[in-house]
Amino acid sequence: MCSVAKQTSNKNGKKNDWDQLEPMLQQLHKMDNDIEIEHEDAKNAPIDDSDNTNEAETEQNPCLNHICGWGKECHVNHKGKAVCQCTVECPTNPKPDPLDKVCSNNNVTYESICHLYRERCMCRREMAECSNAKNKHLHLQYLGHCKELEECTQNHLSQFSTRMADWLFQVMLDLKKRQELYGDQWIQMIEDAERDEHLKHVYPVIWKFCDLDSKPHDKAVTHHELIPLTAPVIPLESCIEPFLRQCDADADEKITLKEWGKCLGLEEDEIFERC
Repeated sequence: MCSVAKQTSNKNGKKNDWDQLEPMLQQLHKMDNDIEIEHEDAKNAPIDDSDNTNEAETEQNPCLNHICGWGKECHVNHKGKAVCQCTVECPTNPKPDPLDKVCSNNNVTYESICHLYRERCMCRREMAECSNAKNKHLHLQYLGHCKELEECTQNHLSQFSTRMADWLFQVMLDLKKRQELYGDQWIQMIEDAERDEHLKHVYPVIWKFCDLDSKPHDKAVTHHELIPLTAPVIPLESCIEPFLRQCDADADEKITLKEWGKCLGLEEDEIFERC
């Protein structure tokens, strides 16, 4: 498989894997942000002091501002409390989109991310609808139908850190051109990297770690936080998962900034805190 970094250089030519990657990233970020956006909208909604309509509505419907995760929905229990239960029925798209389908970590294609996490929810709660008890460990592997991935050879794996750093520079540069790179420090850093060949392999690595370390922001990246990076890329780059596994040097299921930087080829004095 050609490296993702090399694919980015053909953006004006024939449709290639990079063209497919961008809508996948947008789709995943939308799914990941929907819950947070709804929560923020509810939290920041203005209150009309002239009456208590909003408060009354919340009291009548405790689920109004209660946000549940993927595959779950809010119900009011017999005590009048909002609780999250497994989704009864996932929404269907009248115009099916191939990007709606997702592949799980056990290599099964689901109709949507809702269907995947609904199955996990039912299996974790040992409900009769659970198709396989092992599915309580389900998680999103990548977007789209499950497919036979190309083998990650040792040669490709050994070159992956350079390819990934190149790709991250291209992603960062593209975000800047689209005015979607937020934060003055990142804009300054990508401009510096454009002028300095060495910094092209340093600054984007630091930026991406900060971009991923979001929920929670604890200076370490978990599997869930890696999903926006891995889910769109795995079908195109089969080495990304084994590569990230070896980044977790102490096998604690978290990747620290130091582990991330070292894994991506940075020297110790090039790894610095920026988030």
